[in-house]
Amino acid sequence: MSDAPTANRHDLSWDWQTVLGRLQVDMSAGAFDAWLEGSRALRIAGETLFVEPRSAFMCDWLNERMVVVVERAVAAVMDRELRVEFIARGSEPGGEAASAGRGIVRTAGERPEGSLIGSVNCSFTFERYLPALGNRLAYDSCMSLTEAGDLSISPVVVYGSPGMGKTHLLHAMARRAMTAGWRVACLSAEQFTNRYMDAMRTQRVGGFQSELRRVRLLIVDDLQYLAGRKGTQDELVHTIDEVANGGGHAVMAGELPPHQMDLPERLASRLMAGIMVKVEPFQMDERRAYIELMAREQRVALPGWAVDRIAGCEAPSVRVLQGAVNAAIMLQRSGMLDLRQLDAQLTHLTATAGSPRALDDRSMLELIAKQFQVTFDELVGRSRSGSVGEARAVAAAVLHGRGRSFAQVGAALTGRDASTVKGICKRGQELLEGDAGLRGRLAG
Repeated sequence: MSDAPTANRHDLSWDWQTVLGRLQVDMSAGAFDAWLEGSRALRIAGETLFVEPRSAFMCDWLNERMVVVVERAVAAVMDRELRVEFIARGSEPGGEAASAGRGIVRTAGERPEGSLIGSVNCSFTFERYLPALGNRLAYDSCMSLTEAGDLSISPVVVYGSPGMGKTHLLHAMARRAMTAGWRVACLSAEQFTNRYMDAMRTQRVGGFQSELRRVRLLIVDDLQYLAGRKGTQDELVHTIDEVANGGGHAVMAGELPPHQMDLPERLASRLMAGIMVKVEPFQMDERRAYIELMAREQRVALPGWAVDRIAGCEAPSVRVLQGAVNAAIMLQRSGMLDLRQLDAQLTHLTATAGSPRALDDRSMLELIAKQFQVTFDELVGRSRSGSVGEARAVAAAVLHGRGRSFAQVGAALTGRDASTVKGICKRGQELLEGDAGLRGRLAG
């Protein structure tokens, strides 16, 4: 008699896989992969089939937009009319949480049991992350590291243009691992560098190493910041090795894959031995879903025409899309939301996104080198010839204009110090202001 629930759950799981197979044929591959793949049937209560999608962030959209299609497939496969409801992990009806004994999710009221070195943005959770076709592999790779019993691949390197949600994924993973009681280090490359340099100055390198090398999950963001920092790169290599030897995992994020970040071979090869995944922008239906979910979080009902207008803009990043939604929300709250006002905001945002900022740093530096007829190696090297010096000044000014700190610009230009970079940036800005043609060529 105790075996009946197991059999029922097994039968339901089998039926649901058949439903998914039918939906995979009926729907576009992109829509199915983005919204339904990886979902699982939990139980049937009365005339309702409860289903858990990959992320709680998807529930509202699925229940509003896709449930009719799913119910039709369920009726065809199971030969009965059932109401389908998508619910978040841990909210399965009937007593115990759906996540009991699976993975490491706890209820919202529980305090994390693990420890943290560094800092985590508490608003960055897996539940608030929208899995989509362009980020699915990155999402699954990060989730698998903290799933109990999974044979995880490590290290994981997530890369892509700024504003694609890489930091969100890393911080969500840190929170989830801490909830499981793991010891976690979540640092930007700049924070890792500063901690290491401070340990060197205060002769406490042993303490620094003991602290970081004992973690179960090592997370380092903005990996491109380490370019040209040989001592810090060596320390990171040893830290990754020691964490792996202790059964832990490493996750890194940057704007470029390791082999394009001017990292030493010993570091790049270690990172490339795991899995490298690129995060791509949302597609049309994914942008619309994100807009609606973001508006609901802000408790604003944007009109359908505004949602369609924003979704129709091919935002190159989640951050740009978020800016467009925020602009529409503020216009709505001010009673000023109309087609003219919204288009003005979208034009400004897309024009900004279409500027040189839309290129990754490496591509921008290569473009500048080409404009000045120098090689990339000359640009980031130590040559002092006139054309190289001018190219380097423009490169520094452009990188700083994209939000890079003087230290980060210096790291990209073969380790120049921040005070030197400040002067180079000033010269580069003067060159750009005095040459409209150059500005236009870089924008093209």
